[in-house]
Amino acid sequence: MGGLVLRVPYTEHMNFEFEMVSIPRQQLDHLLTMMRLSEGYCRKARPLTWPQTQEDIHAEPTEFYSGASGYAGATLREAIQTIESNLPIN
Repeated sequence: MGGLVLRVPYTEHMNFEFEMVSIPRQQLDHLLTMMRLSEGYCRKARPLTWPQTQEDIHAEPTEFYSGASGYAGATLREAIQTIESNLPIN
């Protein structure tokens, strides 16, 4: 079963070493999907105009800067939690 193995640098008693961290393939694929969506939303985002047109009222929130930013922030939070949850407990 594949996955991602990260070489995470850390210092202990002034020695620079690497520690391997493994993330299961299913979690990695999920994160990559979310990251690709986030990148696309951010690249295509536009400002919200006022007054809003009917088209804007019915648009997906991720079409605007605020929605794209929110999705990207949630994606980053999930990536952080996934990495942290796969770190070995010292």
